[in-house]
This record gives sequence, C-alpha cells and structure tokens, in this order.
Amino acid sequence: MGDRMKPILGALTAALVIDYIGVTYFFDPQAGTELIAAPLSLVVALVVMVLFFDFMTQKTGNAMTTAMTIAGAQILMVDFYYVINGTRDMASAAVSAVILLVGWYAAATVYQKLS
Repeated sequence: MGDRMKPILGALTAALVIDYIGVTYFFDPQAGTELIAAPLSLVVALVVMVLFFDFMTQKTGNAMTTAMTIAGAQILMVDFYYVINGTRDMASAAVSAVILLVGWYAAATVYQKLS
C-alpha cells in the first residue's frame, strides 16, 4: 500500500475539494443532525471512500471504471431513490449527480496520473 500512497492522497485531495465545494454551496445539512461535525465528517467519509476506491481499483485494474461504478451506485442509491420517493426534487438530484460524477472523475484522473 505504501507505493499507492501518493495516488491515494491525490485522489483524496481532488475528491475533498470538489465535494466540499459541492456540499457546502449546493446542499445545506440541517444543523445538529450530523454524527461528526462538518467539515471533519466530509474528511472522514472521503478517507473511507477513497480507501475503498483504491481497494476496488486494485481488483479491477482500472481507476476510471471503478470511479464511475461507485458514482453510478451512489446516484442510484441516493438521488434516484430520493426523487422517486419525493424526498428530493429533480433539480437537486441532477446537481448532486453532477457533483458525484465530477468528484469521482477527478479522483480517478489524479489517481491514474500519480500511479
């Protein structure tokens, strides 16, 4: 894993920047509902997600395929589901989907360049 530390940290940094901007400026979490206070919660979540991304990339051999698979799964499990059950409007779901796709694309691109 030591030889993969540079791409892991690069992917984490790219995802953090895009997701922090996306979550902060497009979605406003309700105060007092978080388990870990923001922005630390974003860091903790992305560390776990990028480590999972690295693990799956080692299995598939393709960072971009792994990233788009994870993004697609997130979009289906959150945005699609929230739209069909009435929890989220279509515009918010579309913005969320774009943020997920751009974030994972950036993470995979940086990961590949640093590998």
